[in-house]
Amino acid sequence: MAMRDGLIFANSLGFPRVEAESDSLTVIDYCTGQTRWWDAAAAIFAECVNVSSSIGKVKFKHCYRSSNQAAHVLANHGFCNKISSCWMGEPPGCLVPNLVDDVISV
Repeated sequence: MAMRDGLIFANSLGFPRVEAESDSLTVIDYCTGQTRWWDAAAAIFAECVNVSSSIGKVKFKHCYRSSNQAAHVLANHGFCNKISSCWMGEPPGCLVPNLVDDVISV
């Protein structure tokens, strides 16, 4: 759901090219067509593919969780609190340490 929401957000901002990263190799395989999906999440992945085709160029990329802590923290926060939010410009202060750790681990 995080991949879908991110793609929808990028599309709403009019980005013609997007690099979409996930620490879930399954999500990347499904979104790139490497694996066919026939489970309960099929509709979500179908929407990812649909939205990515309307963006233009989307590069799906797997990254390890050790270099993706900020995304993990945000997804977990949104899931646990049942909220969705976005910001432009400076990231929330509580996220900065995770962003620094992600950059250092790359």
